[in-house]
Amino acid sequence: MTTEDKIWIGGGIALAIGGGIYYFVQKKKNDEEILQEPEADLSEQPTPKPITTIKIPKAATAPIVPVKAVVTPPVRTADTFNYNIGQEVMASGFNGTKTYDARRMADGNYTSEGIRKATFKKGDKIGKIIWVGKRPDGTFRYVVQRDGAFLNDIYWITDHSVITPIGKILPTTPAINAPAGSDKYKLLRKGSKGIEVKALQALLKVAADGDFGRNTENALFTQKGVKQIRLKDWK
Repeated sequence: MTTEDKIWIGGGIALAIGGGIYYFVQKKKNDEEILQEPEADLSEQPTPKPITTIKIPKAATAPIVPVKAVVTPPVRTADTFNYNIGQEVMASGFNGTKTYDARRMADGNYTSEGIRKATFKKGDKIGKIIWVGKRPDGTFRYVVQRDGAFLNDIYWITDHSVITPIGKILPTTPAINAPAGSDKYKLLRKGSKGIEVKALQALLKVAADGDFGRNTENALFTQKGVKQIRLKDWK
């Protein structure tokens, strides 16, 4: 065996066939042989596929819905509904205007026990206001006389928002300041005398002599629908 045929460690495979030993020898290449080998043709190698970038889908968002600005209606105070005595009104309730019995009290005011008297359809004329009362919550209630035909043809209206004025709205009259030294809680009626009567007569625009007589009584009933009153209740 020549030197050239020596087995390189790790480079040859020995096979034992039929009792004989044959060697497959990998020869060590010298530098000249390496230089004489043709260079690999890179053009024949397959072109690498381009790397596709994986796009991550964006999270779905709800469609933008335009928000309408809510306009807050102006606050309506109770004074907005304070219609004066003598004002003609009609029914304006959506389901009609319910009215109740009105009972006149000894002090000139009215009350009601809540007994249904009549229901006016929306748009029906009810009559003229003859009395105005104010609730603790600041809202108003009214007594309306139908066309002024009968004294007993009067209606108590508990809800101020179910009536609407007819024609020109009469201005409301603020409560008066009682004269110094007077009693605004004193009940004034026929036969009463004093500075309180003078103040009342001035409001009624009759002769202010301080004596509550027939003329004062008639003027009070014509303008307010009552025959007796306290100065504190003048509206």
